[in-house]
Amino acid sequence: MKIGSLDVGIVGVGAWQAGGGAWEVDFAELRKAYEFVLDNGVRFVDTAEVYGNGKSEEFVGELVKSRPHVVVATKVAGFNWNKALKSAERSRRRLGRIDLIQLHWPPPFYVPLCKAIRELEKVVANGLAAEMGVSNFDSALMEEALTCPKKYDLVSDQVVYNPLQRAAERLIELGRRRGFVVISWSPLAKGAAVKESLGRDRARSMDSAVKRARSPEGRAVVATVRKIAEARGVSPASVVLAWHVAKGAFPIPGVKTRSQAEDVVAALKLVLTEAEVKEIDEASRAFVAGSLWPGVMRAIPGFLQKLAFALAKI
Repeated sequence: MKIGSLDVGIVGVGAWQAGGGAWEVDFAELRKAYEFVLDNGVRFVDTAEVYGNGKSEEFVGELVKSRPHVVVATKVAGFNWNKALKSAERSRRRLGRIDLIQLHWPPPFYVPLCKAIRELEKVVANGLAAEMGVSNFDSALMEEALTCPKKYDLVSDQVVYNPLQRAAERLIELGRRRGFVVISWSPLAKGAAVKESLGRDRARSMDSAVKRARSPEGRAVVATVRKIAEARGVSPASVVLAWHVAKGAFPIPGVKTRSQAEDVVAALKLVLTEAEVKEIDEASRAFVAGSLWPGVMRAIPGFLQKLAFALAKI
């Protein structure tokens, strides 16, 4: 798969966990996990300036120094929409290079959307990144955003998507028509789509998908995934990642352990049958509706967003 001019393969990884904050992390084990995936076929890693207030970017920067084949993506915080160039400069110092720059979430309502997109466009125009995209834009907002750039295209929209949160499917279809890729964050629903016993990370306590997984419909999804995994002799995580690929999305799971890293690498070679994809679709049909991002966020002024994220320590 290509995101704009960038050859990214079919599965990438996200590095939110490397920021600490909302995750309980053994950083020695974390480094081994990311080294394994990046040395065994995965060639895309995503991070953001707000993850650990730059800590995740520093972690990724160390990893990619000796791995020029890896595509590096990061995100400008939504409250920094008008400081995208300065944010990107700071991020590049931590990362060493940026291939894909993204606006992490839509700007507040009082900001003209095209103004925010054109601020992002300056990052590419100034040679700080090769391509640009957005994150957490629904279909309607993405339709508007696509009209905004003057010189460079928006090549991606990174949104939540997994068998317990399927609202992005309209967006995936829009991407097929308009030439951008949907990058799916939380592709395993923080583990809730593949197993019943989860860690106590704060990030999970904030995720509605974890609660959905406990419902009868959610348990049916997990059971279906596990049944397919057992029949194929692979892990449930590998099955869900292969389902993403079949659906036309580009999943970026996080990995905290070597075992999780091995599941991601195994997904690179797994192709589900049409019947298996349909089986997961049928089991998860209760979760097609929903929203991609809390709209109330756009009603919060940027300076209050910044304060909230600082206090949340994600």
